[in-house]
Amino acid sequence: MDKLVLFDINNTLTKDTKDISEYVQESIRNIYGVLVDVDLSKYEGMTAQETAEAVLLENGMPRDEIEQKLVRYTEDLFYSYYNVAGHDRQLALDGARELLDELSRQGALIGIATGEAERVAKFRLEKTGLGSYFKFGAFGNEAKSAEGIVAKALEKAKSGFSFSGKAVLVSSYPNFVKAAKRAGIASVAVENSRFPEGVLSEAGAEKVVKNLKDKGTITKLLV
Repeated sequence: MDKLVLFDINNTLTKDTKDISEYVQESIRNIYGVLVDVDLSKYEGMTAQETAEAVLLENGMPRDEIEQKLVRYTEDLFYSYYNVAGHDRQLALDGARELLDELSRQGALIGIATGEAERVAKFRLEKTGLGSYFKFGAFGNEAKSAEGIVAKALEKAKSGFSFSGKAVLVSSYPNFVKAAKRAGIASVAVENSRFPEGVLSEAGAEKVVKNLKDKGTITKLLV
């Protein structure tokens, strides 16, 4: 494999049709035994572990106590997500399927690099019918930071698929763009309301697009 494209998921490939902050509240209650108010828009772009840590630190819990239960917390997230949003529609964003079709035709290895817990991420993809495009992934239960997740994804591509070539990360979040830069790979950022073009360019994105209909921007970086 000489072409690799890694995708973030939320607000890059898919999006929920309603506010789902309640699922994080539910898992924090289940695992940490505390009731907290969570507005996920405040933590947009953070990984699952970073979000829980930030919320609990703001509510006075010691860091070592938080870290002791983070693995259990990420395992619980799927059940809470299903309770809160399991029967709601999940939207594939404009151009996602067409881009994945094009990359598949070109023989690219397509993987996931996302801060979401693995079962939540895969459930999102299954609900939009996009899951079959992805050969592997690195997720928010495997590493706390975006940098760790991108590094894990590249490691899996090399060890599992003999990847050695050009790689591109596609994400809507500055921390994942920065992680790609640190890993020595290119990035394409998808503009969104919280992180507009200027912020994503400053983070180091080679290109910023309004949506995934701009297939050529990504495929040109693989040549």
